[in-house]
Amino acid sequence: MRFKRPSFNSFSSYVARLCTTAQAFAVIPISILTLGFGISNVAQAATTLNSQSPLGINLAGVSYFSGELPMLNIFHMNSQWITHSGSTWDTSEEQYLNLDANGYPVTLTTVNDPSAQKFNSVGVLLFRLISTPNGYYPAGQYVVLYDGQGTLTYGFDASLVSQSAGRNVINVAAPSAAGIDLRITATDPNHTGNYIRNIRVVKAENEAALTAGQVFNPTFLNLIQKFRVLRFMDWFATNGSIVSSWSSRALPSNAFWGTPSGVPIEVAVQLANATSADAWLNVPHMADDNYITQMATLVHQQLGSTQKAYVEFSNEVWNGAFAQYQYAVNQGQALWPTQPGGGGGYGWNRNWFGMRTAQMCDIWKSVWGADSNRLVCVLGAQAANTYSATASLTCPFWTSGAPCSSHNINAVAIAPYFGYQGVPSVWTSQSDGGLNSLFQSLYSQNDPSIPVGGDFNQTAGWETSYIPALAPYKLPLIAYEGGQGFANGSTQALTNLYTAANRDPRMGTAYTTYLQQWKASGGQLFVHFNDVDASGYFGEWGALESIMQTISPLSSAPPKWQSIQNFITANACWWPGCAGTIGSAPPVATPMAPSSLVVH
Repeated sequence: MRFKRPSFNSFSSYVARLCTTAQAFAVIPISILTLGFGISNVAQAATTLNSQSPLGINLAGVSYFSGELPMLNIFHMNSQWITHSGSTWDTSEEQYLNLDANGYPVTLTTVNDPSAQKFNSVGVLLFRLISTPNGYYPAGQYVVLYDGQGTLTYGFDASLVSQSAGRNVINVAAPSAAGIDLRITATDPNHTGNYIRNIRVVKAENEAALTAGQVFNPTFLNLIQKFRVLRFMDWFATNGSIVSSWSSRALPSNAFWGTPSGVPIEVAVQLANATSADAWLNVPHMADDNYITQMATLVHQQLGSTQKAYVEFSNEVWNGAFAQYQYAVNQGQALWPTQPGGGGGYGWNRNWFGMRTAQMCDIWKSVWGADSNRLVCVLGAQAANTYSATASLTCPFWTSGAPCSSHNINAVAIAPYFGYQGVPSVWTSQSDGGLNSLFQSLYSQNDPSIPVGGDFNQTAGWETSYIPALAPYKLPLIAYEGGQGFANGSTQALTNLYTAANRDPRMGTAYTTYLQQWKASGGQLFVHFNDVDASGYFGEWGALESIMQTISPLSSAPPKWQSIQNFITANACWWPGCAGTIGSAPPVATPMAPSSLVVH
């Protein structure tokens, strides 16, 4: 199984992810730019650093415990308020707060609270539990800016240095896992409606840049500058998304960008523009046609004119671990009740997903018109099972529109992770904790003493099987995610092994082998999962564990990061037209007959 760290304050909001390959299927039987609302369509030439890059990167989910730190305004990284009383850390009255349209408390009194109010302040945590080998987060002074009147207080790592109307200075002498406790203890004292709002928390040396309208942390921009594509799946909180209508989407003016509504689309596009990268954008699985039209229109207006948009319907709709899987099953069953759904409703899932992807692609292509050559409409599929792609490309249940492959789909994307099977726990009792056996298992194919053996051979088999499967459709194979997948150790010893393996120089060598294999297998664009993520039980996904880690000189960087950057330098994108439109001819209209579904 593949799990990821929870993205929101409440652990219950976290949805476990199954691995993106064979094991998951076993459960299914068959700008730096200025932020504003009127952003001009500035033509951005691809930088020399990423113009020929064959790799993209997934961005980590925005949260108060993320070590990615992409925003200058750290306050945006949160997801919700915490209600406090003198004796209780969280009184659980958040749902009764009197909030304005952007999520700021108009008063410190409850609305429609069935019980007597208990809280007397509201607050957020910043930089919480960011534990990495290079320190927790930057020490020094931070400036807190705000509009309105009231009182802010600070705790845990932070102490107040000075305060004036609309501006406080706090100091963090010794960053720790505790982070910063920021609270509103009084607001709108004169009852004039001038409550505290528009809170911004910024490192003191970046205050001028934030005030000037800059949005992104320069350190973060430097980090991602060599990636040709940025995938915003986790930024958009795509898995289990609650967004269905355009009016329910996140806005740049919202207090928090780490909510279940995700980061505003405008902000994602701005980041792509700031790095001259192509933007990989995920459409919520419940989005109506108007949402899709409005999203396509906004991106067309704001994305740099030399950049591409990769558009994908949701994420891993084939994966039964996600709410979008069952949603697709339910929608397909409602449309085609007499058709065979198959085990777990897989037939309904694949057909409805194919139909909705095709409809999405048609809408985006129509909106972009003459610029539609800059669109890459992506159909996501399971790495271990080509039928997950071909069933959706043919979509025979959709009698009025099949095959779906004739509706502007431009590429099929998979996630060929290695190491997702994990390793035997007995290896951790070896003298080196199991490191030698783990790395040997990536390469060994026939050694019976290594039951996990031959991970690279297995991923190569998945990759090469897709090339002939997609040939009748004339569609290229790309990777929406990939990398090592060692995670969720059943014991602390296994978690320790996975962490050590990801910090070991041999992991850098493994990444080089893995990426070269992807190229040799016929794959095109490869988007690694992900950029920055702390190591632990939920996985070792990050190429870096924290933005605090040293990456210059490159020889001082962690092994995975070195390998990824060296691969970009040594391998200009190799497919036809990769500097412009994605290589390969348009899909043909001739459908393929569904193959027999092999259960893995």
